[in-house]
Formats: sequence, C-alpha cells, structure tokens
Amino acid sequence: MLMRPEYRNKVDPKYKKKIEQIVRKSGGKAEDEEEMTSPCPYCQFELTESELVCPSCRNNIPYCIATGRHVVRTNMTSCPRCDFPALYSEMQRFLEAEAACPMCSEKVNPDDLGVVKNPDKYLPGPT
Repeated sequence: MLMRPEYRNKVDPKYKKKIEQIVRKSGGKAEDEEEMTSPCPYCQFELTESELVCPSCRNNIPYCIATGRHVVRTNMTSCPRCDFPALYSEMQRFLEAEAACPMCSEKVNPDDLGVVKNPDKYLPGPT
C-alpha cells in the first residue's frame, strides 16, 4: 500500500528501501502460493480470503483488523474498545504478540475477546 504512486513520495527515505525490499520478497511468494478461500459471510460463496466484495452476491464484506482478510460468520469477534470486526483466531494470535488493537491502538486482553453471537450487526445490508 505504501508503495503505491500516491503514497510513495510521502514515505521517509530511510524506510523506503526496506519497504521496497519487503514488497519485492513477498511479491515472489504470492505467485508461488495459491491463496486460501473462505465463505462469504452473506451467501457462503467460497472466495479468496483477500477479496472484500463477493462476486456472487456483490456485497461489500467487512475486513479483519488483524489480517486484512474478509471476516467469516463462524469465526468473528470485535475489538472491545473500538468495536471493529476481526477473525477471532487471528485477533487472539495478534493480541498475544502485540497486546494492543491494530485499529485503535488501545490495550486489549486476549481473554476479553469472544466469538460474536450475532454477526449481522457487523454485516450491513446489500449494497
């Protein structure tokens, strides 16, 4: 994202080279590995985890604040501070390493997370 033309000039030169190296290294891996799929939380259509618009029902899918992948109904949680949605298992893993929400930067205890019982709250109606 930072290396997109609209942001590239705003990156501090001392970090620019390192970011470019990371982007180049990860670019090679992405071509070799097939991306995993998971169901759309609206219609259950299997789509790649990075897609945020379902090609079947055309709904915009909320993304996980810990990974950037789309959320799924059966593994959804939210930050207890800012209420942004996340994948429960990934947010747990993230908080064990970082101890703060990636969205609001507030300290969050992994034990405070729970699987959302009613995911419809985070799934706005059809677009």
